[in-house]
Amino acid sequence: MPPPDNGNMSRKTLALALIGTVAGAVLAWFLLARLRPAPSPATAPDQPVTVPPAPTVDPGAIDTLLPRDSIRAIDRPRFESASQAASAMKPDERLIGLVVNGDARAYPLPILSAHEVVNDVVGGEPVAVTWCPLCYTALVFSRHISAREEALTFGVSGKLLYNTLVMYDRQTESLWSQLYGVALDGPLSGERLSFFPSRLTTWEQWYAQHPESRVLSKRLTCEQFNCGSYSDNPRGSYVVDPYASYYKGEDLGVVDNQIPREMGESTLKQRLLGVRVGPAARAYPYAVLRQRPLINDVLNGLPLLIWFDPETETGAAYARRIEEQTLTFRAAAVEAGVLVDEQTGSRWQASSGRAVSGPLRGRQLPSLVSTSAFAFGWYDYFPESDTYRLSGDQ
Repeated sequence: MPPPDNGNMSRKTLALALIGTVAGAVLAWFLLARLRPAPSPATAPDQPVTVPPAPTVDPGAIDTLLPRDSIRAIDRPRFESASQAASAMKPDERLIGLVVNGDARAYPLPILSAHEVVNDVVGGEPVAVTWCPLCYTALVFSRHISAREEALTFGVSGKLLYNTLVMYDRQTESLWSQLYGVALDGPLSGERLSFFPSRLTTWEQWYAQHPESRVLSKRLTCEQFNCGSYSDNPRGSYVVDPYASYYKGEDLGVVDNQIPREMGESTLKQRLLGVRVGPAARAYPYAVLRQRPLINDVLNGLPLLIWFDPETETGAAYARRIEEQTLTFRAAAVEAGVLVDEQTGSRWQASSGRAVSGPLRGRQLPSLVSTSAFAFGWYDYFPESDTYRLSGDQ
């Protein structure tokens, strides 16, 4: 019998060991794949949500106050880094914060109150950042609509519908309601915009959460529009919000509204978070949210989550359903701004709606169409809206 070929035996042993290692790796990958949560089909924060249909509006209800473009929209926004902009920002200064595809931008209200519309491209997406100071409504829309390949560019029409901004698009001159997100008149009448979630918050909070953010520059925008110095033009130099006294006063817009005055002036001017789900609308007054900043609710059959930071008056609305699972949330015991779902124990960042740890890590709660608003503006648009109340409130 010939002697054993030790080299051949070693090769066989090595081959068997290699096969076992590969098989073990495949089995481990298979088991991990089964345990790992599947990608969520829920709407991600960088995907716009089409606004619900709006009721028919009589064009006669649209009031003309100023010639078109008397308030000039910003078409070529100029930005600074957050560190560069910080010296011109106050900690409690309010802004609209937006993140699209990882691109974070901040739009200070002193600039927005003077221009009301910013046409921008954020994270590769053409967007319109809109602010109506009369009704305290902040909404960001995609400038793409299904009826046109070319992105729209919006201007300020000088018109109001129930005290709220009416925009126009420069491509067709159709009129658009900011709060409805729908074309009211013109060739695109009835077309709906798609909503990007944003946050009306303070500079301090936004900078802490998004130090990489770019900020619409007060200095560069002032140069662009020749606004002059604060001493020469205190209301238009972006140092202060020109509507600051209006926000605190008793005036209810500049045109008549439909809300019964029996509600009381203070109630009509109170701020709220308004949410729309299909044909249903619900108002969450800030006064209520200060007492109950986390609400697991249901609207039009959809389980939803309302989160509010009383210190900065920052609010958000999400659907609290991931695939077929409805989640119930509570605040984390120690960490501010962190939520825990009772079903899986995953931890979620409240301001973004994203799970940061646990079995659902990386999942995103779908944002709902929502905005801050003064009560008189919200109920003028949505007279059938109900109001969330604490137990025992009338």
